[in-house]
Amino acid sequence: MIRKLSAAVLLTAGALAVAAAPATAATGRLVLQGETGRVVINPGPGCYSSVTPYSGVTNDTDTAVTAYSGSGCTGLSLVVQPGRSTTGVFRSVRVPS
Repeated sequence: MIRKLSAAVLLTAGALAVAAAPATAATGRLVLQGETGRVVINPGPGCYSSVTPYSGVTNDTDTAVTAYSGSGCTGLSLVVQPGRSTTGVFRSVRVPS
């Protein structure tokens, strides 16, 4: 009885540890081209903004991202699917959670 209880407690604790582990929103790299371009490896969820506009977005991740005309992920938006690129004037990009 004690062995079964111990095993159940260990399995439950293991499941909670896996559930509590932080997850990466996207696997791969997100390339934000422009004067102050940047490459984000395995980008976490959130909004990536820049004072200087990005001239393009290359989404080499496994998750669709959204490029926005305004900073703080506001304004007109365009979804960039995995493995695709787009050009334009973007001030922010959101990676979903």
